[in-house]
Formats: sequence, structure tokens, C-alpha cells
Amino acid sequence: MSGKRKRGEYARSDAIPTVTPLTAVAAARLKTEAATTVLNTPEVSLQSIPAASPLMESGASEQEESDAAEYHVPLPCNIKLCNWGNEAQNILSDTDSELTINLNKHATISLLGCFDFTVRRGAININGANIGTISRDGQKHRVHRAFVPATHAIFKLRGLDSTNHIVIRSCKAPAPLGHLNPLFTRLWNAKPQHWTSRSFCVVTDSNSDLLSRPLQPEVAPEDWLRAIEECANSPSITVITGCPSSGKSTFARRLVNRSLTGLGKNAPSVPTVCYLDLDMRKQEYAPSGQISLAVLRDLNLGPSFTHPSIPSGSGNSAANEIIRAHAIPMNLANYAEHYQACVEDLFLAYRNLCSSNASLPLVIDTPGFLWASDLNILNKLLVRLKPHKMVHIGDTQAIETETAAKLHLLQTTASQYRCTVHEITARRPQLAAMRTDAELKSMQMQSYFHLKTSSIHPSHGQTLRWTSNPLSHLTPWEFCYEETAMRAQDMVGFALYSEAIEPESLLHAVNGSIMQIVQTTSSVIPDPYTSLPRTGKCRIPYFPESERTGMVEPLDARTTRLVCTVMIRGFDPERKVVQVLVPKTHEPLLYGLLAERTVFVGGCCDMPEWAFVEDGYATAGISSSGSPASGAVRREMVWAERKDVIQGMGYLNTVRRVRKFQT
Repeated sequence: MSGKRKRGEYARSDAIPTVTPLTAVAAARLKTEAATTVLNTPEVSLQSIPAASPLMESGASEQEESDAAEYHVPLPCNIKLCNWGNEAQNILSDTDSELTINLNKHATISLLGCFDFTVRRGAININGANIGTISRDGQKHRVHRAFVPATHAIFKLRGLDSTNHIVIRSCKAPAPLGHLNPLFTRLWNAKPQHWTSRSFCVVTDSNSDLLSRPLQPEVAPEDWLRAIEECANSPSITVITGCPSSGKSTFARRLVNRSLTGLGKNAPSVPTVCYLDLDMRKQEYAPSGQISLAVLRDLNLGPSFTHPSIPSGSGNSAANEIIRAHAIPMNLANYAEHYQACVEDLFLAYRNLCSSNASLPLVIDTPGFLWASDLNILNKLLVRLKPHKMVHIGDTQAIETETAAKLHLLQTTASQYRCTVHEITARRPQLAAMRTDAELKSMQMQSYFHLKTSSIHPSHGQTLRWTSNPLSHLTPWEFCYEETAMRAQDMVGFALYSEAIEPESLLHAVNGSIMQIVQTTSSVIPDPYTSLPRTGKCRIPYFPESERTGMVEPLDARTTRLVCTVMIRGFDPERKVVQVLVPKTHEPLLYGLLAERTVFVGGCCDMPEWAFVEDGYATAGISSSGSPASGAVRREMVWAERKDVIQGMGYLNTVRRVRKFQT
């Protein structure tokens, strides 16, 4: 099979977030409020804060309209995160690495950071999971690991019995990449310099955070809890829809956790739950650029960058596993039919699993853009999936005419198959998040490529570990793309699901990008497999554009499966090889590849800007504030430039269209 060799460098620009300028009035107001640390500051009149405001009771921040501008500057407020009291009767033991607490019934405690916890007495609820002293598989005092970064809502531990004892222990932080990317800094528990801190801390309110981050509690409205109980009451197919950023993924996580743990004697747990993730832009258990079907056996107690991928074909009955996946481009304008065919194939894979387990539940998370702009595709999917329950997350108080028409269409389709429809309230963040969706997606992809090992422990579940070295330390895999005197051709060619690219520019367009390796027996594979068209100079094989659509025809979903996501490190035209980077956890998947079925699919993932500045950040160092300690990356990285400098150069990385004049 392909050999290994370390060679090559990267080329890409840096990315530093921009700052939107404020008006003079807004800037003055922010300056005044930054000088105070308490809520009842003398610069703010108490009459502007209603005494019985429901927003203040729920912990939300009020906003006051500026008289000279349309900016709304939030007033400083302290948000309550839990009701646990730091009192002697509630603390059973307290050491440098461990905390044992007593949690009364309905009492809640919020923890920030990463930690292992064990329920020694009673039962608790965390992120939808009901955990007692004895787990569903009969284990007593099982250890669970939770990751609670400041980038997401801080979920709570809630006591379910009259007396509940929980042991909380320190553990290593996941994805230790803070020295390679500022996005991974300021996520976990703050560690003061004058004493050794645990990996977690108790946060009763937002003001207790030493780093003054915008902490906000995880809130599950009453209609959410009712919908989760009804959907988990019996094994069924549940599809979740709604507009973007409405909380669909959060609801899906809570529903999966609730199904895996049950509800005492009233509702028993199920050993496995199938999860069909149809959002190629924001996957839960896999990198972006694909849709996947996963079998879940372990709880989800952390954001996606703490479990960026599941190695396929692990064969371990106690671990999560991705059954099947397909590469999907971010834009469905020219690949809507291919998207539906891939969904159909994944659903058939679920049906095959049901042949051996008829009571296997399925949770389907749909992307928000289908509801927003591609309702026809969503409606067709409902006709094919025929779910038993549909949960729509949106604004139930004020529904516009267009929204009502969309919802009526879905309800009409669902009623044809006796599907129960639940309309619940969208859960939107109260404060501006520390990381945008694009930044979180970038963090998950970087976390994926730094995966080092994956292990299963009977009492701890699945544990992932990461390498903290830059990707330049990885030994790349080499695939021969044209037969030479030394070796045979290892692949069929490159298929780009993107806008048309001239063959002469293929090497430059693909080099440094993220692609997917797939195995396929699709009819578009030529016979022999080495007879695809090739670029003129480097002789790189590629799938040509279709005369009918002007785009590359996608591979047949029924005969194609995604193996793993890789990064193109570089080409060696003299030896006719392409060098790719693969996470250590996924390298075993490459040994069984068949050359006549191996295709590299591109155009489904964003460019990895983070990969080209890892060495610069590692050399310069990143301070605790999240910025390079020396103020810039090393001067030797001539391919990287600060974003504020690039802004004056016009638009980059965009398709340019010019008029053609004929004489």
C-alpha cells in the first residue's frame, strides 16, 4: 500500500477577526460601563431598570436605546447560573483534585471546565441524561466525563432524589491546542497563578468567572421537556426541523441522552440510538462536508470539538460508531438531487440495522437552511422518511404569514403518515457567544486532524486524546496518481463538487485543501480506472464536467461510502504522488483501500486557514489573553499576513467574473 514520507510546507493567509466601529456616543457609554464592576453603578439611573422586569428575573441583560444612534448597548448584569449554595452541609469533601457535594432535590449546580463525575447516592440529570448510582448496563458508580467550555451554555447538574451525593474529579482538558490557535484559549477553568487550580470550578453566577467571559445558563423550556418525554416514550423515528440557530442540535443531544438513560422505572432506557445528521455544515460526530448515520451508545456531554469524529469500523460494542457517510458540498444549488439520494441511502442503512433490532430509535437532525430556503427538499425528505414524530423549533408566539404557510405544508405532509407534530419554542442565546458558528466549525476540524488515540474503558466509556504538535510533525501518506516504473497507480482521480475549475489550475485549487477519500463502484469510474483525463503538465487525473450540467457528476450514493477526511499537504510531480495528512486514529482505514475504487472528493469543506499558521503560533507563543505573545507570527512565514493588512487589498478567495468584449 501507500508508503509514508514527510515533506513539504504550507501556504495560506492568517485570519484575525475584525472589529465593527462604534459611534462616539456608544463608545463613550461602553467606556463608562467598563469602569464599573457592579450592577447598581452610579452612572446608570435605577429608573431605567424596571424592578419587576421578567428579563432581569430570568438573568437576561437589558438594553437601552441610544438617543444619538441606533446602537443598543447592554447594561452590565449578573446572570444566575444555579441555586446551589456553597455551604458546609453541601460540601462533603474538598481537595486539590476532587470535590464531593450534596445536592438536594431540584437543586442545581453549574460547573465550568472538564471533569469526571460519579453519582454515589441518589440520581441527577445532566444535559437531558438521568444518571443514578447504577448505570443502565448494571455498572455501579460508573464514571462519566463532561466538558463544559465557556463557548457554550453552562449546563447544570440537577438533583432528582431527596439526597444526592456526587463526586467530581479533575481530568485533562480535551483538544489542548491553545498554543496553536487562539480560538482554543480561555475556554476552560481559569487558573490563578498563586494557587494550583482544578480542571473545573463551581460557577453560581456569571460574575464569579475570573476571566469575565459571557457565561449563560443552559435553559430547557417546559415545552422542550414535554416534547422530549413524548418522543422518548417509545422507540420511534423523530425528525427535528426549524430555522437556523434555533437549538435543533441542542434538542437532539438532550433527546439522545434521555433515550440512552431512561427515566427510572417509568421509562426504561435503550442500549443504542441511531443519529442521522443531515447538516453538512455543522456535524455533531464527524467533520463538516458530509452527512452521516451514527450508532450512539455513549452519552453526549460536550461540544462537537471534544468528539470531532468517530473512527468507522471500530467493532467495539461499547463505543459510538459511524455506520455510513457521504461527502456533500456546502452549496446544494447543483447537487440537490445528490443530497436527497445520499439521505435515501443512509435511511436504507438504518432500515438494514432495524432488521436485527426492530425497536431501534432514530433521531434525524435537519439543517436550518432547508427550512429557510429549501423547503421543497425538506418536504420531499419527510415524504421518504415517514417519521413517527416531528419536532419543529421556532417562534410559537408570533408567526409570520410565510412561516405559517411553511409550517402548514409540513403539517399536511406529516398528517398523511400519522406523524405527531410538536411545535416548541426556539432557544436563542441571551448574550453574544464567545465563538461564532464558523469559528466552532474550524475548531472541530482542527481538533479532528489532531486526534491521536481512541480507547474504550469499561467504566469510563470512550476516551479521545490529541497531539499538541503542529500538523507539520505528521508523516504524510503518499498516493501515486499515475503509474510509474517504481509503483502502480493508487487512486482513480479527483472529483470536485464545486464551480468549474480549469484543468491547468487544478493543482493550485486542490493543494492545501481538505478532501474526502471515498470508495466507490459507481458507473462513472472508467475502465480501466487509469484512463481519466489528466492535466497537461503534472498529469493529475480528474473527473470532467458534465455537458448537461456544467458540473462534475456526483458519484452514485448507493455504491459509494466515505472513508475519512484528509488534508492535501502537497504534490510531487516528479514522482507522481500526492501527499495527504490523516489523523492517527483514522490511519488504519487506509490500509484496505482498493486503487480502482479510491476517489478523492473535493469542494465540500472550507479552506483550513488554521493549518497554515500553526507553526507560527507555536513559535511566537500565545498569551493567556488569546493573542500571540510576541505580537506576530514568525517573519519566516512569508505566506501568512495579518487580516487587517489584507483588508486593504480587496476581496480575496472569491470567484471573479468579468465581461467579455468581442471585436
